[in-house]
Amino acid sequence: MANEDITKINCTTTVTILNTFTGKVYKDEAERDEDINNPNTGTTKDHIKQDILVQVSPKGLNVLNKLMKAQNKTNDKSKA
Repeated sequence: MANEDITKINCTTTVTILNTFTGKVYKDEAERDEDINNPNTGTTKDHIKQDILVQVSPKGLNVLNKLMKAQNKTNDKSKA
C-alpha cells in the first residue's frame, strides 16, 4: 500500500501514567522514570499502568466508516 493510499484521520490522544501502588499520576514519562529509578522509593515498573484515550471526531468516524464499507464491498466481490 502506497503512502498516498493512506487516509489520515485527525484525533486527540490522552496518555495517563499511573502508579497503581501509590495512586500517583505522572505528568510524563520522564517523571515516571525518575520515580522508578529513585532508590528512595519502592516504585518498580510493575507498579506502572499506562492508559491511552483516543478521541476521533464525528467527521473522522464518518471517513473511517466509509473506508470500512468500501473495503467490505471489495472483499465481498473477491469472494464471489
